[in-house]
Amino acid sequence: MTGTSEEELGRLWFRPELPPAGPMAVFYVEVGRWEEAEDFARRVRGLVAAGVEISRHGDFELDQLPEDVLPAWARGGDFSEVHRDARLRYSLHRGEEEWTAQDLLFSFEPKQRCWKWWDVTLLGGNLLQVWVDSLGEPVFACDELRWILYLSGARAVVGPSLLSPDLWGQERSAGIDVGSASSG
Repeated sequence: MTGTSEEELGRLWFRPELPPAGPMAVFYVEVGRWEEAEDFARRVRGLVAAGVEISRHGDFELDQLPEDVLPAWARGGDFSEVHRDARLRYSLHRGEEEWTAQDLLFSFEPKQRCWKWWDVTLLGGNLLQVWVDSLGEPVFACDELRWILYLSGARAVVGPSLLSPDLWGQERSAGIDVGSASSG
């Protein structure tokens, strides 16, 4: 996988300087309106950051992990209308599997996760691309990432597909402070 968890955290908040050496797995995401794209990207980054933090410091031998690492809007039981909408869209895509906050946190157990965060970019209008490093694997366990995308506001998710990292370099990152990162 590409780098350490500290490097992965850096990529969550700042656009990476260089692409990885090999192909990246890409998810195509549709949000409701183009005005929602940046907020969606920030929510995705926040949930993945919480997972990466728990993977660095969590004790996966316990029965429960601390949910306070999750953004406030994603904590607790039935995260309101956001959770119900995500559950419906996820179930239409992947089946009736229920995701809890604990399921999401435990999915970041370092020995189990098959991908590392890379970036989220604007494709155009209300379409975005979520880029992850899957070590060039076209098929890998990533249902937690799909759940994160739906919980963050995705209306539809397609992928993953493997793409050249050169294509990532041509896109503009979303959900980060433009003043703190280079734009693509």
